Amino acid sequence: MSTPEGKIVHAIDVEKLPSIPQILLKLIEKCHPVDISFHELAEIIKMDVALTAKIISTASTPSCAKLKTADFSHLLAELGLSTIRTIAVTAAVQLFFSAQDEQCNRTLKQHWHRALTTAHIAKSLAQLTHYSSEDEAYIAGLLHNIGQLLLLQKTASHTATEEQKAFNNTHIEAGIQLISKWQLHPFLEDAVRYQQATTESILDTPHLIKLINYACKLSSRTQPIEQLANDGQRLFGLSRPQLDEVLDEADNEVKQGIKRLGITVASESEIESAQQNEQINLKLARQVRRIALLDSVRQHLSTGSDLGGTLQIIQQDLKILFGLSHSLCFLYNETEHRLIATTTHLGNNEKQNTFSIPVKQGRSLLADTVQQKQPHFSLTPSVQEKLTVIDQQLVRRLKGDGILCIPLITEQQIIGVLATGISQQQRLELEQQQNLITHFAHEAAQAIEHWQQRLLEQQQLLAIEHARQQEQTGKLLHEVNNPLSIISNYLQLLAGKLGEDHIAQSQLTILKEELERVTGILARMKHLPQTEETPQGEVDLNTLIQNLLSIFRTSLFTSHSIKETINLDSTLAPVLGNKNSLKQIITNLVKNAVEAMPEGGTITLSTRDQINVGGQLFIELTIADSGHGIPDDIMKNLFKPITSTKSKENSGLGLSIVRKLVS
Repeated sequence: MSTPEGKIVHAIDVEKLPSIPQILLKLIEKCHPVDISFHELAEIIKMDVALTAKIISTASTPSCAKLKTADFSHLLAELGLSTIRTIAVTAAVQLFFSAQDEQCNRTLKQHWHRALTTAHIAKSLAQLTHYSSEDEAYIAGLLHNIGQLLLLQKTASHTATEEQKAFNNTHIEAGIQLISKWQLHPFLEDAVRYQQATTESILDTPHLIKLINYACKLSSRTQPIEQLANDGQRLFGLSRPQLDEVLDEADNEVKQGIKRLGITVASESEIESAQQNEQINLKLARQVRRIALLDSVRQHLSTGSDLGGTLQIIQQDLKILFGLSHSLCFLYNETEHRLIATTTHLGNNEKQNTFSIPVKQGRSLLADTVQQKQPHFSLTPSVQEKLTVIDQQLVRRLKGDGILCIPLITEQQIIGVLATGISQQQRLELEQQQNLITHFAHEAAQAIEHWQQRLLEQQQLLAIEHARQQEQTGKLLHEVNNPLSIISNYLQLLAGKLGEDHIAQSQLTILKEELERVTGILARMKHLPQTEETPQGEVDLNTLIQNLLSIFRTSLFTSHSIKETINLDSTLAPVLGNKNSLKQIITNLVKNAVEAMPEGGTITLSTRDQINVGGQLFIELTIADSGHGIPDDIMKNLFKPITSTKSKENSGLGLSIVRKLVS
C-alpha cells in the first residue's frame, strides 16, 4: 500500500476537514456557559469526524496534557470551553468559504454515515466483548476512514471512485500518518492500518484491531451475513443473536442521531439538498454573528471600572446592538424582595433611583419578568390591557410606545431587570432577536454580579478588619488598664493621706482628670490594618486534610464524641494556593460542625476533582455534619459578619472569613 509520500503529506490538513453543517450548528448553539456540560458537548462532537479530529489535533500539541481518547469528556474539559468554541466558529467560517457541489456534499454525508455506523458498531462490540474503553473503540471506529475525508477536501469535484483512482487508494495511508502525528495509542494506528485485513490474519492481534476490522466489515455489508457471523464467532465467540443485537443497536443509534439533527443522507433531490444546505448555512452565519457580538460585548463590559461604569456600558451596548436609546436597570434587593432602579440613562442628570418595585405576581411587568425569568413586551395585546400605573410610568419615562423588560440572571441568582422603551416597529424586530437578547442579558448580569461581589467582599473585609481592630484594642486596653488602675488607686490613696486642705489636692485632681482622658483616648484607639503575607505554592489537599485530622481527633473529636468519615479523591492533583488559608478554611468549618453537634455526631470530609462550574474546572471540598442544620432565616444571611446561632461569645465571623479565603 505504498504511495508517493508527497501526495499524502500534502493532503493532511486537518483544519480544512469538512464538517456536517447540522452537527456544527448544534455544537455552536451549545457553546455557551449557561448550564454547560462537557459530556453533552462530547456527544455532539463525537458525531462528526472532522470536529473529533480537530479536537484531538488541538489536544496533541505540546502545551496540552498527555492525550487520551479513553475519556473524551475529560479531554474537552482539559481544552476548555473557549477553545472548543473557537474550533467550532473556525469550522463554520471555513465552511462558508469552501463552496462544494452537491455531489461532494452527498459524498460527505455518505462518508459520515459510514463512519458513524462503524463507530456505533465498534462501541457495541466493545461493550459486548468487555473491551476496557468503549469511548476509545467508538473514536477508533469514527476515525477509521479519515484518510478518505482528508482526500475529499483536495478533490471536491471528483466522485468517490475518481478520488480513489487519483490517489491510488492511499486514503488509509493518509489516515495512518495523521493518527501517527497525533501520537495516540499505537494500537489505534494499527487498527486503521489493518482495517481491511482478512479475519484469518488478525486472529492473534490486540482486541482493538479486531474490533475495528470487524466493525468496518459489518458497516460496509460487502460480505454475506453468514460469513460475517462466522467471522464474529472466530474473533470474539459471538453468536448470531448477539451479532443481530449489535447491528440493531448501532442502526438504531445512527437513526436517532440523524433524526435529532434533521439530516437526510439519501433519497433527496439536488434541489432539496441545496435548500437544506442554504438554510443550515444561514443559521450557522447567525450563530457565528451572535458569538462575535457577544465576545465584543464581553470585552466591552470588562472595561468598566466600577458598577456604575459597567451599567453605563450596558446601556451603550443596548443602543449599539438593538437601537434601544432609553433604558433603566433595576437591581434586585433580595433582603427586601424589591427591584431598585439605578442611574443608567446616559445624558440625564436626574436621579432615577426613586423606583422601588416589590416583586409580587401581577403587580408590575418587571415583577412578572423576575418571577417567570423571561423577557416581557408591554405591547403584546394581552399584556397591554393589564398594565399597572407603575408600568405606565415607565413607558412614559422611557419614551416609547411600550417597554421591553429583560431579566438579568446568572447561574447563581437573579441580578435584576433591564427595562427599555420600544416602538411598535422595534417590538417586531426584537421578537426575532430574543435569543441574542437573552445571551446579551446573561453577559450583562455576569458583569453586574462581578462588581456586586467585589463590593460585598470589600464590605466583608472592612467588617473583618473592624472586628480585628476591636480585638486588638481590647487586648491593649486590658494590658494598659492594669498599670492605669494602679496609678488611679495610688492617686486616690495619696489624696487621702495629704488631707482635703493640702495644696497638692488641685494638682492631684488634674492628674486624675488627665488619667481619665488617657483611658478615654485608649478606648477609642484604632490601629491601621496589618499586611499579611499570603504565600502561594503547590498544596496536596488530601495530605493537608489527613494532617489536620490527626490534630482534630485529639483536640476536638474525642472530647465531643465526634466520629469521622473520610472520602478523598485519590486522583486529586496538587493545587496552587495558600496552605495557611486552606488550613484556616478547614479548621473553621470543622470547628463549626463540632459546635453544631453538642451531643456528638458524625463529620464527613470528602474531595472531588474535575467539577465543572460555568465552563471552568474546580476542585470540590465538602465538610458535612449530622447536626440539626441552620434555620432558614439565618441561612439567607449566612455569610454576613456578626450572624451567629451560637453563644454571645461567638462573633459570627467564621463563615464570613471562610468565604473571603475561598474567593
